[in-house]
Amino acid sequence: MIRLLPNYAGEQTVYLTLQDGARNYTYTNYLIKLVNQVTKAAFYFVAVTDFDNPRYTAVTLRTDTEDTNNVLLTKPGFYVYEVYVQNSSTNLDPSNAIAKVEQGLLQVLDTAISTAPATNPGTWFAYTD
Repeated sequence: MIRLLPNYAGEQTVYLTLQDGARNYTYTNYLIKLVNQVTKAAFYFVAVTDFDNPRYTAVTLRTDTEDTNNVLLTKPGFYVYEVYVQNSSTNLDPSNAIAKVEQGLLQVLDTAISTAPATNPGTWFAYTD
């Protein structure tokens, strides 16, 4: 399952297998739609891919800002994600995309970053299940 930290200013990387579903299409970008399973609120962003090969696609995003390539996620919970292929780097409307190539479940954790004690400077991530 994909997990993200809410309202996190740093970059987070999500690994997907998008080329398998997208191999029959000519495209340049991925549009990602997230839908909260409880509130039904929808969020959209165009993926910034660090790697995109037949084995995996690495998507980098921030969850503390809302723009074309990032998404503001403040509510923990489960979200359905849908990935569409498209030729636009700015389109956020799935009806204008070429096709949906993947769908799955994503969890936004309810635990944010915790700071380690001052005797051991740095930060660490606390994940809860």
